[in-house]
Amino acid sequence: MTYVPDPPHRSEIDRGAVVEVNITPITEEDIKALYPLGNDKDVSWMSGGGLTYPLTYEEFRTKKTIAISTYSEDMASFAIWWNDILVGSIGYFRREENLPLEIGYWLGKKYWGNGIATNALQLALEEMRDRKISGTIIATTMPDNLASRHILVIAGFQEIGTEVFDSPARKMEVKGVQHAIEL
Repeated sequence: MTYVPDPPHRSEIDRGAVVEVNITPITEEDIKALYPLGNDKDVSWMSGGGLTYPLTYEEFRTKKTIAISTYSEDMASFAIWWNDILVGSIGYFRREENLPLEIGYWLGKKYWGNGIATNALQLALEEMRDRKISGTIIATTMPDNLASRHILVIAGFQEIGTEVFDSPARKMEVKGVQHAIEL
C-alpha cells in the first residue's frame, strides 16, 4: 500500500517562536483534547501502529485510559505541551516482562517540524533517569518516517536493525527501523 502524507501546514506556527516544551502525566481532560489531533490519517500513517485511522473516541480513550491508570516503571504516558498548547503524547511501555522498555511519541500534524518532539523526547528520557529507570530503551519508527528517525539520533539513539510487525495503521506488515539507547 503506497500512501504519502501531506506535508504539515506550518503557516499556523510562528517559525520564529521560542520552542517551550513540557510534558505532564496524561489526564482524562487531556484525552479529550488529544483525540482530534490523533484521529488524523497522516498522524496514524507515520505512527505505524500506535494509532489507527479512523479511530473512534472510545477506542482512543480506552488506549489512553490504560496508560493513565498504569503509571509505573513499566509504563507511563505524558501529554506534550508546546507554549501551553497540548500538541501530542509521549510514553514508554514494556511489551513483555523480560523485554526492554519502548518509547513512542506522536504530535498533531500542524505541530510537525518545529523541534517539539525532539524536546519532548529529551524530557521523557530525563523523567526516566529521574525515576532511576536504566537499561536499554527501544524506539521503532516506520522506514519512511525520516523525521522521527532524525529525532531519535539527536537524542542519542543508535539504529540497531529492523523489526517486522503488523501495522494496524497501515493495514499491512511493515519492517520498522529499531533504535536503542542505554540509560
